[in-house]
Amino acid sequence: MVENRRPWDEGQRLALLESYQILDTPREQDFDDLARIASEVCGTPIAVVNLVATSRQWFKAEVGLGVRETPIETSFCGHAILTSDFMMVPDATKDERFDCNPLVTGEPGLRFYAGALLKTPNGVPIGTMCVLDYQPRRLDEHQINTLKLLARQAMTQIELRKSLADKEEALRQHQLAAEQQRVLAFELKHRMKNTLTMVQAIANQTLRAGVSVDEARTTFASRLAALSKAQDILTQTSWTRASIRDVVQGALAAHGGDGARFSISGPDVDLSARCGLGLMLALHELATNAAKYGALSNSVGRIHVWWEVDASTPAPEFSLVWAESGGPPVVEPDRKGFGSTIIERFLASYFRGTALLSFAATGAILKLQAPLDALVNED
Repeated sequence: MVENRRPWDEGQRLALLESYQILDTPREQDFDDLARIASEVCGTPIAVVNLVATSRQWFKAEVGLGVRETPIETSFCGHAILTSDFMMVPDATKDERFDCNPLVTGEPGLRFYAGALLKTPNGVPIGTMCVLDYQPRRLDEHQINTLKLLARQAMTQIELRKSLADKEEALRQHQLAAEQQRVLAFELKHRMKNTLTMVQAIANQTLRAGVSVDEARTTFASRLAALSKAQDILTQTSWTRASIRDVVQGALAAHGGDGARFSISGPDVDLSARCGLGLMLALHELATNAAKYGALSNSVGRIHVWWEVDASTPAPEFSLVWAESGGPPVVEPDRKGFGSTIIERFLASYFRGTALLSFAATGAILKLQAPLDALVNED
């Protein structure tokens, strides 16, 4: 583009042009009609609704050219947008700005140009409504005024086009937000139902355990705290998925899960809300029992939690192990309490796999195995 002093910033001008999202769009009848009227009123074989971009001028509508763009280096309109409102070149061979232009000295042998600016509401030019001829000529006052009016009408069409696109996008975003709100409401209802069911199961099993009221209250409060911790982690991701590492560390936080007595390792894996809640409660029960009877009941015992993904099979498998060491010898309890029920029945169901709890001399061992895709499946 020809360098000159501009009352506007070129970067701002190009950004405004891009904001209309009109470059490289298909032809539209409204713009074609304006170009045709300009050609007829001005009596020229060529008329163009032209937009001046960085390295090219692009034609939203054209009569008599047969192309949709030309390089900016040979552009008449690149000069026109540097004027205040209108530019006319009666004979390009006698104008020092264009007498060496290849479109003038060679094919197609242009001689005449007149262009009225397309200006944004804040006065920044983005193109022209222009007419061209192979013969020298001048426009009369009526033709000049008409060309300016057509330029204003073309700019009005561009503004209306942008306004319609903005409204359609706003409507699309509104519809998307409404759909997201509907899905969120459904998900929250589903989560609340599942959470209440889980709370009810915790309450029933805790109170049936045959322990004192005070002990039952303590146990119930502890289990609710674990459930709440899991919900806090899930809330951070809008109840969609949670990192397994966050779930494991959250379940063990009350027992110093980030300390030297805990070894936690495994790859980055996401869990669904269902699996996250189940695993959090299961690990909470294991940690609570370890603090009472197992590796956390003395000063030297340790807890090891690790998980792996085996991708060598057609259907990748996930496995997780909880293992205690260094604690007092443990024996398998005579009956299974709610903690064991959570660990073996609920956990296996949630992960669509198997959960086996065993008791070695070194402490409790949990082995969970499941299809990898079950970890993020909410069904």
